[in-house]
Amino acid sequence: MVRMDHTKQFLAKSLVQLMKKMPLDKISVIDITDNCGLNRHTFYYHFKDKQDLVCRIFDWDIAHQLKVPPLTEITLEKNSFFVRKIIDFMHENKSFYVNALNSQAQNSLQNHLFNYIRAFREVQIDAILNGRTLDPEGKEFLTDYFTSAICGLIVRWAKNGMKNKSEIFYSGFMNVAHMSIQFLIDKYFADAEEQTRSEPAGSKEKA
Repeated sequence: MVRMDHTKQFLAKSLVQLMKKMPLDKISVIDITDNCGLNRHTFYYHFKDKQDLVCRIFDWDIAHQLKVPPLTEITLEKNSFFVRKIIDFMHENKSFYVNALNSQAQNSLQNHLFNYIRAFREVQIDAILNGRTLDPEGKEFLTDYFTSAICGLIVRWAKNGMKNKSEIFYSGFMNVAHMSIQFLIDKYFADAEEQTRSEPAGSKEKA
């Protein structure tokens, strides 16, 4: 569970306030601490850098504002629901998330978001597999490919200022993604079964 004590909350609110006025990449740690009456030592006691603080704010929003449960408790049916909740929340708080997702720094929210959404994709793919075994490389490719697709769209949406409503941005994508993953997985096993049937009789014994 992500927690923020009072000091962390002061620093988080300070950064959110500053990001309403200027780009994240131009905000310094001193700007953050001066804005809330704390010092640099206090900041670095709690966070590695400002990108770490941004990512912690995202985690806090997910856990406490959206109340997204642990991934192990999210069913396939609820998977898309919670991803959409996250996207809707970003749109509602776009002064922060547009700014954060436009940052070009290392360890930015873009990277953090990819890792978070990737975990959702893993849950989705495992549910579609339903006990079947997919080779590790194939599973990793599917996970990364469809995670990159939605994260790329989210970042592009942010770079355009999230002007379109989230439901317009979102509509159709999750269904298309789900059907595409389902199709590719089913095709993988259908091809494997066809290959097994087409093997010459006795070839396995000789092997």
